[in-house]
Amino acid sequence: MDVKTDQESDLRSATKDAATVVSFNGSDSFEDYGMANYVLSQIFESSDSLHSAILEEASSASLLGALRLNSKSAELKLVARSSNIKMNNSILSELTINKLNTKSMGLIGREYEIKTLRACYERMMEENRENAPFAQPLSEKSLIQTNVHKELVFIRGYSGVGKSSLAKTLEKEIKDRKNGIYVEGKFDFNASNDPYSGIASAFGEMCKRVLKRAPSNKHENPGDSLSFGSRLSAALGPAANLLSNFIPELHDILPLSRRNSGNSKCEQFDYPAVRKQMKYAFRVLMRTLNAEFSPIVLVLDDLQWADMSSLEVMEFLISDLQNPNALMIVGCYRSNEVDDGSRLVTKVQGLLKKQDKFNFHITEIGLQSCDIDGVNKMIMAMMSIDDEERTRGLAEVSFKRTAGNPFFLIEFMQMLQDTNLIWYNLGLLKWIWDEDKIADTTKSADNVVDLLQVRMRKMPANVQLLLQYAACLGSSFSTHSLDLVWRELSVLRTDHTSDNVTNLLALVVSSNFVEACGQDEYRWVHEKVQEAALSLNEIVTPEFQFQIGTTLYHSLDANGLERQLFCVVDLINRGRVSKRHEFAMLNLRAAEKAKKVSAFQGAAKYASNGIKLLPSDKWTTHRSLTLALYTIGSEVELALGHGDSAEIYSNMIMDRREFTTMEVLPLKMAKAAKICTIDLKFKETIQICLGLLKELGVDLLWSRVTIPVQAVTALLRTIKMAKKAPLPTDIYGKLGRMKDPKHRAAMLLLSRLGYACYRTEDKFLNILSTCKIVEMTLKYGVCEVSSPGFSLLGAAAVVVQQDYETAANFAEVALALQKASRALREAESFYIAHVYCLAWSRPLQHCLASAGDGYVSGMRSGDTVYAMWNLLCHHVWLPYAMGKRLGPILEQCPKLLSQTEELSQPEQAICLKMFWQMLLNLVTSPALEDSHKLEGDIFSAESFTGTELVHIATVHLCQAELLVFYDIEAAATRAIEEGDKFERLSPGVFHIMFETFHRAMALFAMARRTKKRKYKSHAYNLAKRIEGWARSGNPNVGHYHMALLAEQAALNKKYNLAEEKYKNAIILAAKTGHMHHAALINERYSEFLREERRDEHESKYWLGEAIRFYKEWGAFGKVESLKKLL
Repeated sequence: MDVKTDQESDLRSATKDAATVVSFNGSDSFEDYGMANYVLSQIFESSDSLHSAILEEASSASLLGALRLNSKSAELKLVARSSNIKMNNSILSELTINKLNTKSMGLIGREYEIKTLRACYERMMEENRENAPFAQPLSEKSLIQTNVHKELVFIRGYSGVGKSSLAKTLEKEIKDRKNGIYVEGKFDFNASNDPYSGIASAFGEMCKRVLKRAPSNKHENPGDSLSFGSRLSAALGPAANLLSNFIPELHDILPLSRRNSGNSKCEQFDYPAVRKQMKYAFRVLMRTLNAEFSPIVLVLDDLQWADMSSLEVMEFLISDLQNPNALMIVGCYRSNEVDDGSRLVTKVQGLLKKQDKFNFHITEIGLQSCDIDGVNKMIMAMMSIDDEERTRGLAEVSFKRTAGNPFFLIEFMQMLQDTNLIWYNLGLLKWIWDEDKIADTTKSADNVVDLLQVRMRKMPANVQLLLQYAACLGSSFSTHSLDLVWRELSVLRTDHTSDNVTNLLALVVSSNFVEACGQDEYRWVHEKVQEAALSLNEIVTPEFQFQIGTTLYHSLDANGLERQLFCVVDLINRGRVSKRHEFAMLNLRAAEKAKKVSAFQGAAKYASNGIKLLPSDKWTTHRSLTLALYTIGSEVELALGHGDSAEIYSNMIMDRREFTTMEVLPLKMAKAAKICTIDLKFKETIQICLGLLKELGVDLLWSRVTIPVQAVTALLRTIKMAKKAPLPTDIYGKLGRMKDPKHRAAMLLLSRLGYACYRTEDKFLNILSTCKIVEMTLKYGVCEVSSPGFSLLGAAAVVVQQDYETAANFAEVALALQKASRALREAESFYIAHVYCLAWSRPLQHCLASAGDGYVSGMRSGDTVYAMWNLLCHHVWLPYAMGKRLGPILEQCPKLLSQTEELSQPEQAICLKMFWQMLLNLVTSPALEDSHKLEGDIFSAESFTGTELVHIATVHLCQAELLVFYDIEAAATRAIEEGDKFERLSPGVFHIMFETFHRAMALFAMARRTKKRKYKSHAYNLAKRIEGWARSGNPNVGHYHMALLAEQAALNKKYNLAEEKYKNAIILAAKTGHMHHAALINERYSEFLREERRDEHESKYWLGEAIRFYKEWGAFGKVESLKKLL
């Protein structure tokens, strides 16, 4: 046997022995493995002809795997058999034992923080365990609230301390759950004009996950034929397309029939409504997605750069009491870039106060840089060294250079390896370094950006260029966009224009500069990497960014440009742009898009930039564009509260005489909107609207002295005219759509005027504006405010003429127009049509369902004022009027109060508290001495000092209701003294029905007891009025009328007739579910039998029936007081 064969045989044998030793010990440290050391040294010292054989043996013995070689042994063997490649070069390139372990070492020294974050997650899952895995969102009309607590975690610390890495530890928890989802969204300092950017990207990723799921894996309700997209479309309504402007992936989910159809239903210039609409749309989207994925962990990175709208959306998501599924939001921010007065800190402080009320937990985790022991542990993990003393000196040097910042430390260690200041000796199987040399050589390593750039500059020139192009595209980018830029611009700066972007990106990914975040989507592993790429050399100049922006502008298709509009415009604006009107037009597009979703700060910047790009003779050469930019500039500056800046823009237009009324009208209407919706100066709004209407040829008001006569005359004329209008089902088709912009502008101003009149209680001017809206609709066609105009006219028909049939017809017209046209103020139409009109001629049960629809419509359109009036009606007023059980109504009160407070609606909150206190007084058992008084912990009438008519009216109503049930003599006295005060304060509302009935019952009771004429005359008058309602077809007052007939018969000593009517009234009230009235009529019948018939036995029976109904109703205080009479 020759020497070569003997050498091969010996090495094969030694390889097997070494593999046995390594396998048996199973250790990560190989420093003492002499056998393994010997084998490796022999491999690298042996001749090339032995490489293949020895390597094959090592591979089969699993020695390479045990020594942390790359597991691709088959590839190694193929390379080993190549005669032209040195074996030592091949193995060195594939070995991992000689490379720093930076990717899989995990978080070092963060055990407490990891435990805290995981505890938050586990707490959420524990509370969610009883829920169905995919509980459907609760009905939007429902105030049923889930008991599931959501989790909101804030991780703060300096850049590079590992905030994002800590949050990412939850990803494994989610992967262990089949139906969970972990998504990230990142805010970008360079994209501060891009509203909702971080949140939108996270929702986009969730939408992508929906698209990837096979239909068989979708968790839909049994028998639910609607697809996820259809359910989502139904839930979002018109806001679906508004959201798809920011979440392009949402567009692919929506049904084809709903794409690009329908728009926002916010009134023009109603800036608060737009913001509210967006918040609610994001909330509904999260509810729907959370029913598809549960739990959802949403990580929002770099919150210090988030716009205010995004922070409000985050708050709206976490405070959603109607989302029954598990949701955890983790927000990461740089603590050194926020202060006590920053919007983020202010938002966090506000959330801390809300967490108990809205069922979410807040946890704050602060991350610090590592101390020297932590640095040493990280170095030991990167180098797979067990002896902490051995790395102590290196740790001390590294700590001085990096201040213990983990990201900085990793880059510092990578730099040391790249510059051979540390290296792995394969012969000795250990890391080698010289601490003194490292200390001397790295004195200039001041920051992590410098270290990153050292690595980047070792990359090929074409890769460096690609990095810089990508950095200009933002914190994340698509392969498509980068490829467009590369193919167009790289020819100017490199000879490698044929290089494939995908291949170049693979090199960038392998160098740990960027990472994939979806199909053909990438993001920077850290914002410092993007920063390093941007400043890698001097080529990233304004001209460089301008070239990228214009390339995308000319290369992207229409949809692509719309999706990346803000990015493209920002890149162009950063360059030294010549005055070109096409780029001014592009800025106008961006300003309009930003304004559309209330991103006024960004819109103002785009408007300003657009104006700067116009030539000096702009008013002559680009008149329309210039006017549009100055107008939108004034609008958004007004919305921001920058009056001086808005005035500058406005004066530039108003000082020029050539503009027509219609051209400057948007400017003036924006001012009126700001004064009305933001400043809340309603009297000033009235004067502005009247002036603008006069400019448009609509002279609404003759004189303030004659306005009552004018209003009544106009009302009677308009009602007569409207009665001749087409049927509700035909009206839209026959009238058509209003086309003249002048008429449409006048209608919007009339709508604004009407709202201001309502807030200032200027009822006659309100009537005039309503009449004019209806008249213009009938004459010129239907527009966005025609629907609320007809509903208001119906309410006027009730108040002025008591013409309930006409009122109902007008209400039906309003609702028909609402369905057929893109109506504004839908929630207001719903509310007025049902509370003031249809309740007088339709069952209250019908109005109950519609009030819920009005709430949903209001929330979707941003009209939270009427949304909450509808909700109060749906959950409190109508159920009370219908005699529903008091317990369930009371359960809704605290939930309803939470929502009114969340939406900042104090008027509705005060009204709610009044009714809430009244209900508490009825259910409290035993009844207190002052239960008949509207006093308690929730509300005190004695200390109430409000001046709003709706509050004064509601206090009066609630006090009267308590007297009817607790002190009927006082109720009768009050009925005479104050008469129809409630109706005078709140004319037309359905509450008048039961308030009038209760006054009549009290008056009849005292008339029979005292025989006094004053009670009798008032009682008969009220009974006659209720009889008129019944004869007009009101389906809600049948038992009222029957009960009052019984009282009249009893007062007239027609006892047999009285008994018949009492029993019929009781049956009718019970049959229609009016438990409170069944109880009250039983109580009155019992007294009749005791006082008039002298039948104590029968009287007690019917008193027992009264007690039974009161008990079923839930008025336990009343029950206890009646039991004393048995």
